[in-house]
Amino acid sequence: MSAPRQIHIELEQCEGHGLCAATAPGIYDLDDDGFALRQDFEVSSELVSDAEAGIGACPMSAIRWAS
Repeated sequence: MSAPRQIHIELEQCEGHGLCAATAPGIYDLDDDGFALRQDFEVSSELVSDAEAGIGACPMSAIRWAS
């Protein structure tokens, strides 16, 4: 089993499109205006592919895997 991975969101780049949460609702937490609530968080190995879909859905490229 793979280790969990860390997501990093550049909050100042987030424009509140909400596509990350629409694509992977169990992973990305947004406020009432659609902006990301958490800058850094862990994703379990079982949800890595869903998280990857959310990363790809962000039109601002504000989400990435932390190093």
